[in-house]
Amino acid sequence: MAAKIALLALMVSFLLAASPAAHGHVERRSFRATMIRRTETAAINFTQAARQSHHRLSMLASRLDTASSHVNGQAPLRMDGDGGAYDMEFSIGTPRQKLTALADTGSDLIWTKCGACASCAPQGSPSYYPDRSSTFSKLPCSDRLCSALKSEKLATCPASGAECDYMYSYGLEAGDTFTQGYLASETITLGGAAVPGVGFGCTNVSEGEYGKSSSGLVGLGRGPLSLVSQLDAGAFSYCLTSDTSKASPLLFGSAASLLGNGVQSTGLLTSTSSTFYTVNLERISIGSSTTSGTNDGVVFDSGTTLTFLSEPAYSQAKAAVLSQTNLARAADRHGFEACFDQYSSGGDPAAAVPAMVLHFDGGADMALQVRNYFVDMGDGVACWVVQRSPSLSIIGNIMQMDFHVRYDVDNSVLSFQPADCESLQGNAASASAPLLVE
Repeated sequence: MAAKIALLALMVSFLLAASPAAHGHVERRSFRATMIRRTETAAINFTQAARQSHHRLSMLASRLDTASSHVNGQAPLRMDGDGGAYDMEFSIGTPRQKLTALADTGSDLIWTKCGACASCAPQGSPSYYPDRSSTFSKLPCSDRLCSALKSEKLATCPASGAECDYMYSYGLEAGDTFTQGYLASETITLGGAAVPGVGFGCTNVSEGEYGKSSSGLVGLGRGPLSLVSQLDAGAFSYCLTSDTSKASPLLFGSAASLLGNGVQSTGLLTSTSSTFYTVNLERISIGSSTTSGTNDGVVFDSGTTLTFLSEPAYSQAKAAVLSQTNLARAADRHGFEACFDQYSSGGDPAAAVPAMVLHFDGGADMALQVRNYFVDMGDGVACWVVQRSPSLSIIGNIMQMDFHVRYDVDNSVLSFQPADCESLQGNAASASAPLLVE
């Protein structure tokens, strides 16, 4: 009998040792949200997209420049019109107040317009009203989130320490574009899941160009103030549909899983920024050519529409595109330096374009569809979506379309796989969009 009890105890010990809990693994909660591409027409205006993407490139690059300590650069707010950014839908407060805000993997702070916000731009978009919520409270200066802001010289505190005031400048010059207010705590609802005690910025003064319906910004970066960190999600993912009229899923925690074939993974670099999701782009295949990658990594960013490459990667890749595209050249425009008459081949324009594959560290290959790297400019002209960068390299959201992209914050891994984004949203699959507009 004693031998049986001892054997049973040994088996129980073995099972406990082998369980996830014994290794410190905790099953994360699952959250689902929705991203909507910000367009006022049926198609992206790539003239606006080019202007906004260049502005954003400057802001993200300034964040890496420690000499520009007077510029916050958390996220540029010039995201008006049809430039191709994404808004996230969520609710805040008790009872719930529904809002939309820019979903941004390049910043950390969550903030929204508060109250009437007579000094906020733009006027007319919805605001959050703290006095209508039973779960609102201000965060004191002693809170860890305020400490994170103060460490970056972005927050100040009155003598009482009862309120943590912030001021972000997003422009290249003081007063260009900014948001200011105080830190608060509130219940945020994603899908049907309510999350209490989320710290956010309650903005009462702002200046800049915004989307007409946007109420603020949701930071999805790697820092402590981001929604990802505050949810303790461990990982999040999104799948950006190429159909601009359809919603794209944004998944957190255990919902952010990549299943099936075709999953590719590469490590996140930790030396470049505590916020950005940067990976090592080793080389690029364009048709029969192989060109160099970037020397200092490339940032995956949901808020930038175009893709940017630093030198010499940009010039080498552009030369390969120009030499292997069997279409008549069209005039350069708005920073696009590889434009073509997409009907000059006399056949299928997509067949006249060389294949493009991004090769990342660890053997992760991102084989792009033509619509990921050629865009319709109107008037029968298609342009290569990549532009020259004087500094930071960025994989923009056009190049990420129709991929399920997962950011594993806990393990510093970025993964992706081709996907039907609507099936992840729970909707019926739709027909694929055309490679080039006909």
